[in-house]
Amino acid sequence: MNRLNIINELPDAFLNVSYRDIKKVFEQPTLIHLEGNKSPALFVSILLHGNEFSGLEILQDIFKKYQTDNGYNLPRDLWLFVGNVDAAELGLRAIDGQVDFNRAWPGTPDPQTDTAKLIEKVFETINQDPLFAAIDLHNNTGQNPHYGCITDDTEENKYLCAFFNHIGMVFKSPKGVSTMAFDGICPAITLECSTPGNKPAKEKAFALLDDLMHMDHFPTKPLAQHDLQLVKNSATVKINQNITFCFEDDVESNTDTDLTIVKNFDHHNFTMLEKGEVFAYTKVDQPLLVISPEGEDITYEIIQNKNGNLSLKTAMMPAMITMDKSIVLQDCLCYLLEDY
Repeated sequence: MNRLNIINELPDAFLNVSYRDIKKVFEQPTLIHLEGNKSPALFVSILLHGNEFSGLEILQDIFKKYQTDNGYNLPRDLWLFVGNVDAAELGLRAIDGQVDFNRAWPGTPDPQTDTAKLIEKVFETINQDPLFAAIDLHNNTGQNPHYGCITDDTEENKYLCAFFNHIGMVFKSPKGVSTMAFDGICPAITLECSTPGNKPAKEKAFALLDDLMHMDHFPTKPLAQHDLQLVKNSATVKINQNITFCFEDDVESNTDTDLTIVKNFDHHNFTMLEKGEVFAYTKVDQPLLVISPEGEDITYEIIQNKNGNLSLKTAMMPAMITMDKSIVLQDCLCYLLEDY
């Protein structure tokens, strides 16, 4: 694991570099501190997952807006963390066997890994002075709208969600994510900017970041209830160990797999999956593992298997469904949401 690089100047090459070429600018994970016209500073993290490149493009647009002949005239002090440059160079979320950069923040169950120690250095450095807010920029692989994720339902965090979209998610697992580490320190949100490069999502994230660069304080009036629909992550759905699986969408689907997930399953993101609605077919008893936010196995409470047809026992809303098999294995198939 490379050591953390900390710098106080943004290289000119950053403004136009692609995520696949990011190591030409930063050879290792890099924390950049830039002074602006006011404090406390805004913290932004990008490329914690190497192939989620909207965050890079959004920050490039921010810097281009405030570029001057002598550098940058930023409205606010800024900390920027450029994370998994090794995975970005390869176009991967994470390299096989690598610790996930967004599961290694304070609160992680594995604080002794090299990645967690690097992240701890980032966290200690940026928290030497107060922070105005912490924004973690991500993408989804499957068809998802853009939305915000928070771990603490404060008025400030709800404001961040509502500014980004009318729907937001409250989650308590997985542990070790960036946003959760800032609970009680400053307002914090993960911005899920739809698929990489999605233009409307990038525009909304840019507008939110730009707003935060100028704000003196967060609104003091409570957010109107109709401005935001909050849902909560009630379960995480994973593929069980040693289970082979495929999607009906696969051109070369293997009919001998243990589990086949229905065509266009990712179209169910943020829409209700009704009770009894079949979403997969299986040749084994328990191909899926469903875990509660507390880490308990709740598979039999959530999923029913009727003659190989899998469905939910109660209606729930899937989110972050991905059709990328490698990411399913690295992370999960989806989350299941309920109204918060």
